Amino acid sequence: MPPRHLSARTRPGVLHRALSTLTAASAAAAVLVTGSLVTAPGADAAPSDIVSVSSGTRNADAQKMLGQINSHRASRGLQPVKYSPSLSGIAQGQSDRLVRQEVIDHSNTFLTDRRAAGYDAAGEIHALSWQNSVTDLTTWWKNSPAHNKVLTDPRMEVVGIGLTYVDGQLGGNGQGWRLVGTVDSYGFPGAGAPADTRSSVTGGAVAPQMKPAPPTGAAAALPPVTGGIRARYLAMGGAPVVGAPVAIQRGGLVDGGIYQNFRAANGARHKILWTARTGAHAVKESGGIGQAWQRAGFERGWGYPLTEEYSAGSEVQQRFSNGYTAHWSRTTGRTWVTR
Repeated sequence: MPPRHLSARTRPGVLHRALSTLTAASAAAAVLVTGSLVTAPGADAAPSDIVSVSSGTRNADAQKMLGQINSHRASRGLQPVKYSPSLSGIAQGQSDRLVRQEVIDHSNTFLTDRRAAGYDAAGEIHALSWQNSVTDLTTWWKNSPAHNKVLTDPRMEVVGIGLTYVDGQLGGNGQGWRLVGTVDSYGFPGAGAPADTRSSVTGGAVAPQMKPAPPTGAAAALPPVTGGIRARYLAMGGAPVVGAPVAIQRGGLVDGGIYQNFRAANGARHKILWTARTGAHAVKESGGIGQAWQRAGFERGWGYPLTEEYSAGSEVQQRFSNGYTAHWSRTTGRTWVTR
């Protein structure tokens, strides 16, 4: 029997739509929320609908899912994501909630839970299987454009995986759910990922979480700055102005874009982005324009920067490749765009 997923097609009268919204989690953190939003009658599952399984079964299934996600990312030229038991606690709570409430929807828990503190990108996806199949879940996500954006977002570095096993006949509406899965994905600036981050569900080495020591000379080990991004970095004044790189260059953005993040001694955060069409330019993500650019969808919204910020009377302005000019008022502190 082929995998079935709750949707308007398979369940008449049930709303199914993709949610793809950029919101501000804090003044310094932009959050990609992408996933399936399904609302259903407000029935409550019977407590016995959630089936207990051994830790070995759960870990093996989570490892299988992590491997499938990373194989998919590798096919797109992306770095693998790591696994965190503490972030998995967030995802597990959401999967259990979906079964108890007999809905597939999103709450803001994955954005506000302290176990995910310090992220600068976050996403959540859900799916369910009528056949107790992890592969059903990952296949659904890969074939859904909205869900696939989370799986292949180059900003995501660490995931939590929640799997809830179900008895196949929900107490409220009788639907035949067998497995509900949640993946909560996060990106963290610098070395800010949870301390239990590791490469494997079943015991891979824990990734070191110590903050890098300050550079002590020319031989200090910092991520290299190369190519067009390096040229722009030096043109802007290099380390004294832009700061030190906090991560390696990363690709996978729309139109073949790549980017690298920098942090200055005063806390200012810059992201330099490059494409063959636009060249390399920086967004000051800690500033008013940079924060509004993040809320609007990063390069998927206003586009790539075509200039750095520049003065225009009482304003600071910046132009972007999708035809937008961002404005920030020195008088009022207000940010807006024109096109």
